[in-house]
Amino acid sequence: MATPIDWSIVRTSRGTAVRVGAALVAAVAALAGCGSTGTNGVAKKGAGSIVATAEDAVLNASSVHIQGQFTSGAQQVALDLRLEKDKGASGTVTIGTEVIELLRVGPDVYVKGDQAFYRSVLSRLGDTSPAPSASGSPSTSAGSPSSSSSDNSIAVTAMQINYLHIGPADAQYQTFASLTDPRQLLSQIMQGIGSLGKDGQKDIRGTKSIVLSGAKDTRVYVAIDGEPYLERVLPPGGGTLEFMDYGTPVTLNPPPPGQVVDIAKIAK
Repeated sequence: MATPIDWSIVRTSRGTAVRVGAALVAAVAALAGCGSTGTNGVAKKGAGSIVATAEDAVLNASSVHIQGQFTSGAQQVALDLRLEKDKGASGTVTIGTEVIELLRVGPDVYVKGDQAFYRSVLSRLGDTSPAPSASGSPSTSAGSPSSSSSDNSIAVTAMQINYLHIGPADAQYQTFASLTDPRQLLSQIMQGIGSLGKDGQKDIRGTKSIVLSGAKDTRVYVAIDGEPYLERVLPPGGGTLEFMDYGTPVTLNPPPPGQVVDIAKIAK
C-alpha cells in the first residue's frame, strides 16, 4: 500500500502547497497521457520508425484484408480486398464510378466489371474490336463500320458474363496488378503521409494501438500488442482504410476456362 502524503510537512506557505499540488496533478496527467508501452516495443520508437515497422509487419503477414477508401492522384478509390502473400488477391475495387471485381492468382489477373468499365476497356483497345466468344476467341463477324457499334455492344455483353483475363504481357496489366500486390498497394495508400507525431492511444477493434497524427487530418494507427500491424490509416487525401483479418486464409481459384475472355485476343 502506498504511503499517504503528510500534507503537514508542506507548511512553508500557502503558495508552496498550491505549487506542490499543481505539480502532482501535472505529473499524474502526464503519466495518463503516455498510456501503455505495449508488448511489442513499437510505442518506445519514434514515429517514423513505428510506421516503417508497421509497414514491414503488413508485408510479412501471410494475408491481410484491406477495406475502405482513399484518393490516388485525381481518382477516388474504394477497396475491399483480401491479399495473400506471394499468391494473389480477391475482392472489389471501385475507381471513380467503375466497379470492378478483381482476382489475381499467381501472375494472372481476372477482372469483372460493370458496363462503364467494359466500355472504357474497349475504347482503349479500339471500338472496332470483334466481339469475344465465351471461350475468349474473337467472333468471325465482319468489323465493318455499320456493324462496329453492334459488335461493341455484343463485346460488352459478353465480357459482363465472363471474366476478362489480363496477363503480364498486356498493357493494362500493371494498372490492376498494382492493386493486388501488398507492397505496391501499401505504397499508394501511404503516399504523401509526411511527418507524424505521437498522439495518444486508441483501441481499434479490440487491439490497443498507438495513434500517429500529421497534417491534413492524417492518422496512422499501429498495434502495440502482439505483431505491430497497421490497424487503420487516414491518408492525407481523405478517406479511411482498415487493415484487418491478418493471417486469415484467402481462397484463390481461377475462373473456369469457359468463363474467361482473354484481353489479348480482343486487342488483336
